[in-house]
Amino acid sequence: MARTPLLFACLALAALVVPATAQAAPPATGLVLSVRPEMGTLSTTRLNCQPAGGSHRNAKEACDGLTPVNGDFTKMKPAADVACTMEINMTIATLKGKWRGKKVSFEQTYSNPCVLRVNTGKVFDF
Repeated sequence: MARTPLLFACLALAALVVPATAQAAPPATGLVLSVRPEMGTLSTTRLNCQPAGGSHRNAKEACDGLTPVNGDFTKMKPAADVACTMEINMTIATLKGKWRGKKVSFEQTYSNPCVLRVNTGKVFDF
């Protein structure tokens, strides 16, 4: 019978610890990104966020750029300190997958790869 109080004490302690450590993780984010320049080759990569990873070489920076716009790269602010040439090389950027558990699919056309990078930061820099 001496073990019963010890058992209750352990259960009470576990009840205090479990809610603090069992917080819900944010829904999964897994995206497939592609860049298709008119004069060039198609490039594709995978980006995971929370935690940042996948095959994207700048995963953390890309996730950091997408977070304030809730995964919609078309709402990103252009970099103010970068200038591009007037090159015409229509470039299509696509993003498909899940952002925090919600299905997303975006596509945007830019006049050239430099303009794409200016407008999307590290998201399509892979």
